[in-house]
This record gives sequence, C-alpha cells and structure tokens, in this order.
Amino acid sequence: MSSYLSRLVDYLSRSFFPTRSPPSASNKTSSDVVVRTGEKLFKVVGHSLIEDTRRISECFHVGGYDWAVCYYPNGVASSIPDGQFASVFLMLMSDCESKVKASFTFSLLQDPAVSPATGDGEKNKIHATLTHSFISKGAKSGLDKFVSKADLAALEYLKDDCLVIKCNLEVIGDRENAIGSIIVPPSSLNTDLLNLLETGHKADLTINIVGSFRIFKVHGCMLAARSPVFRALLCGSMMESKQSRLSIDDTDADVFELLLYYIYHDCLPESMDEATEEATNMAQHLFVAADRYGVERLKLMCQSKLSQSLDVDTVGFVLDLAERCNCCKLKAHCLSYIERNCNRWPAIEETQGFAQLKVNHPLLAQDILAKARRRSKNKRNRKKTGNKLQKK
Repeated sequence: MSSYLSRLVDYLSRSFFPTRSPPSASNKTSSDVVVRTGEKLFKVVGHSLIEDTRRISECFHVGGYDWAVCYYPNGVASSIPDGQFASVFLMLMSDCESKVKASFTFSLLQDPAVSPATGDGEKNKIHATLTHSFISKGAKSGLDKFVSKADLAALEYLKDDCLVIKCNLEVIGDRENAIGSIIVPPSSLNTDLLNLLETGHKADLTINIVGSFRIFKVHGCMLAARSPVFRALLCGSMMESKQSRLSIDDTDADVFELLLYYIYHDCLPESMDEATEEATNMAQHLFVAADRYGVERLKLMCQSKLSQSLDVDTVGFVLDLAERCNCCKLKAHCLSYIERNCNRWPAIEETQGFAQLKVNHPLLAQDILAKARRRSKNKRNRKKTGNKLQKK
C-alpha cells in the first residue's frame, strides 16, 4: 500500500507541478529589479514672503543617491509667465555613472485641524506621480503646473503661511548594482484588481445599462467599499441587495465603464490626461456620475481637470454642473475665468453652455450678465476719461 501511495505522489508531482528550469543569466526577470524607497516632508515657511525664484529642501538619501525637492511658488517663468501655478521638481544631488531611474509622487498635506484623520482629507488631496531617468547631477524632473494659487487658498493647504510638500521616492536599479539589497517589487494591487474586473473572475453581480446592450460583471464588495450609494443598495435592506442583477438607467455605458475603472484601479486611464475635447467632455459626464454615486475623490479629479481646461465654449457647461452639484470651488474657478477678461463675455453669452445655464439657473446667469454689463460700462467710462485727459 505504501509503495502504491509513493508512486501516486510521484506521478502527481511530475504531472501537475513540473520542475521549472532556472532562467538564463542573459535574461533578466522582474525579480531582478531592486526598488529602494524613501520619503521627504518639505516645509516651506513664510510662503507669501518668498520673492526669489525657488526654495530647495535639505538633501535626503534614497537608493544610494542624494535628492532634493525644488519648489517654485510663482512657477517656472519660461513655461508659466503669468505665475498662476506653483511648480515642483525632484533634483538629483549626487554624481552618477549611469542613468538613475526613479518613480516619485508629490502631494500636499493639509492642516490636521482642517482635514482630520477620518479620511475626509483625501477628498481635497492634490498629488501627482511621475517616472524619470536622471542622467547627471543637477538633473531634475517634475511638474510646471503642480497646483494653482487659487487651489492653495481654497483647499486650505496654507496654515500659518506654511506649505508642506510630501515626496515619496522609489529608486529603481538592477540587482548587480545593489548587492545585499532587499528586493521589494512595486505593488501590483491596482493591476490585480483591474484584472479581476476585466476577467470577471468570481463576479457576483451583473449590471445592465438600460438603453444599451452592454453589461458589466462586477464584484459587489468592491462597489460597496468604494461608493456609499452602492453600499446602501447592496448592503442595506433594499430589494437590490438580494438580487444578482442591477439595472442602471441614469449613466451612459462608456461613462460607467470609466467609473468602474476608477473604482478598481484608483486612477483614470492616461487618455483622460490629454488636453482634448473628448477628454474634457468625458470629464463632465464622469463628474456627474461621481457625484451621483458619491465617489468624492474622483469628483475632485474631474473638477481639477475641468478647471484647467476652461475656455469660452466650455465654461457655461462647467458652471452649470458646478451649481447643480453644489461645488463652490469649481464655481469660483468658472466665475474667475469669466471675470478676468471682459472681451470674453459676448462670446460666452452666445454659447450653448451659457444658454443651458440660463435655463437651469436663471438667477446665476442674470447675476453674471449684470456684473458683465457693469464692468463693461466702467471700462468704457475709464476709457472716455482717459481720452479727455489726453486731449487736455
């Protein structure tokens, strides 16, 4: 009997658990990659008093190299002449014999009194992640338009005239250049979860988009964890919580697909970062969906995208959305855009977006037009006064 069991185990091990041959020395695998991480908190004191071009943090050591954070409160003059955006960069402070690849994230920290550790601070978090290969000492990479001055004030990042910038840094190298290093591969959680959505493995809920032939196989626990509206539907006493199929009639299929992408991946596709009309239009629809399902961080991401892509044709639509969803900061951005240049008002008034605003929010539209007329009248009066003085 023992001889039979021995042969059976041997057969199973050879059939179902084949021995893997070692990789050749010439082919590197993902396990050969060494990732060394570090973090730097850079406190910019006396923010409003900075008159020169930049502030540089103290050096911090990650992956065998020294680094520093460079902050430009008025932006980089060559790319942002109006100084409406602050810029931030990561600079390599050490000599290097070859390229140094690094992935880094910049974020702003709010005052704990404003954003307590309950998770509410995430709603207004500004952050950006980049990857760059640094080729020499003094090389730097970052964002020309990291945060607008309006957002710094509106989102309450300045406390006692101090700004705190957080830099998370991952230096990526080869095992041959880091003998003795402990290998920590990059997290694959987001990719794994997105793969779960794409494959439909163990999906327990089917969502049907009314008016479309498309259905989505999803995981109810993911939707409930990421959206309070889905949590109420799927985990409460409503009838939907007992069903394995859910019909949605208030969201377009393409928009819902993008919403699911964010729910599983915690970010948006790279196409949404493009400055295209299609990306801007999709951001408007996704903004409405994020508001409807209570996905607050996605809602803020859409607001940021829309505020940075305002023009004569879109400002009416965006202002209508901001008023409908009670987004004061986005509304302030739109009003500031309209008021900054009197020459825009006639063109804005003729757009479909402003026509929609007049129908949905007539009092707001009337107030804007009244202010526009007063400013135009004051401008004409100043011009007449100037002409009279010149004649004298």
